Amino acid sequence: MKVNNLDEFLPPNSDTSLPLNTSGPKNSPRPARRKNQNSSEENEKNIGYSERKFQGRTPRGPNFDLMEIPELPYTVPRVVKGRTITRVPVGSTLEKEVAKQSWYVEFFFHNASEERMERIRVTRRLNRIKDPRQKLKNFNNLCEAYRIALEGGWNPLDEQANARLKKELIGIDLIEALVLFESYHKAKGTRPKSISTYRSTVNSFIKYHGGSKKVNTISDFEITDFLNFKEREEKWAGVTYNNCRIGLNNFFRYLKVNKYISENPVTDCETRKKMPTQSHQVFTERDFKVIMDWLDKHDKYCQLFVRMIYYTCIRPKELRFLQLKYIDLEENTITVPGTVSKNKKSIPVNIDVSLRVELDKLQLEKFDKEYFLLGSAQTFISQSMCAENYAYNRFKKCLEATGLLDKNYTLYSFKHLSNVRKFRAGWTLAEICSANRHGSLSETETYLKELLKFVRSDKAIPAI
Repeated sequence: MKVNNLDEFLPPNSDTSLPLNTSGPKNSPRPARRKNQNSSEENEKNIGYSERKFQGRTPRGPNFDLMEIPELPYTVPRVVKGRTITRVPVGSTLEKEVAKQSWYVEFFFHNASEERMERIRVTRRLNRIKDPRQKLKNFNNLCEAYRIALEGGWNPLDEQANARLKKELIGIDLIEALVLFESYHKAKGTRPKSISTYRSTVNSFIKYHGGSKKVNTISDFEITDFLNFKEREEKWAGVTYNNCRIGLNNFFRYLKVNKYISENPVTDCETRKKMPTQSHQVFTERDFKVIMDWLDKHDKYCQLFVRMIYYTCIRPKELRFLQLKYIDLEENTITVPGTVSKNKKSIPVNIDVSLRVELDKLQLEKFDKEYFLLGSAQTFISQSMCAENYAYNRFKKCLEATGLLDKNYTLYSFKHLSNVRKFRAGWTLAEICSANRHGSLSETETYLKELLKFVRSDKAIPAI
């Protein structure tokens, strides 16, 4: 049983400057009772029982096992001053003799797990004080401190409940919350780009409302006020509005899960209609041929990069990190490690016959397994990976040279064309799901929904 976190639940003017009793509260077989506490009124006030329940007998201590649980789970704390003084030595006073006794603050608290009232006794080492008036003052302050804490919801028997209460009462501000949120995502292994996006979103919110604002004071009004202001002043499109809302929702959901707030203020905030994106468009057959012909003549490195995307549906970022040790030519598979893949899963991908021809030309067996497949435009295989956006920038030069820069083609367009062709060739939904390493068929259905507008059928319509 621990009672040494009392200070966290007291108001600033409470006297808690002395350290808690390190040995913790002591449980005795029965409570001590001062001589002047014999009346039923006093007993009811201090330790929660009435003498009338014992039919005129004066009890030695309250039998809480036989009592109903009181409305409050505790009794009012009181100062107990030890045994009654019957003899005062010559040269001393009754006040001094009483001060020599071992005093303590006593109260009872309901132990829910054992279904009984448990006695709590604390001294906080105040018995070292010898001056009677100073000792009385400090014990009265300590008694009052425990009374305030108990009324505020402090539980001397449940540290987890106290931790939750501390978060509710004290709270953290937005800047502290952002530090915790970032630390959580770094430990979780979230992609640096995603962490950067979260940080940017929350920092924008902090700039608007102030970093010292407590997170438990933020409601849906503050969220909506911020989103509407940014939408109005910065001319946000629907997708930008929704992305910012998603970032804030993740931030406050983290705070709710960790009990810093009781409700997520973003949950009921409205969203905006999301207009279809124009990026990552699927190549037309003509444009695809023009691009591949140009790459074949001017950029063999970029040609291999996009062939890898087309045949494996591995994402551009995942290809940057692809090392030779993940290419198994005996099993004819490529495995993207979970530390790199978008869904954090290590799933093998089959090497198509056409791609195998390209890989055999590179003579992979001659290189160290730690080397990267697409690390260099000169040698392809390299000891270090290529820079971020290196392949895309080379592909962009191709689009400029072929006059296709305004078509919204990206490296993902090769992946999309591959899946459209798979669908046309009769691949099942499950096969396409496996080829793309999707987590579920529903994810594949959502993905294909945008691509089906490019699938045209030349089959005849049955006559009426």
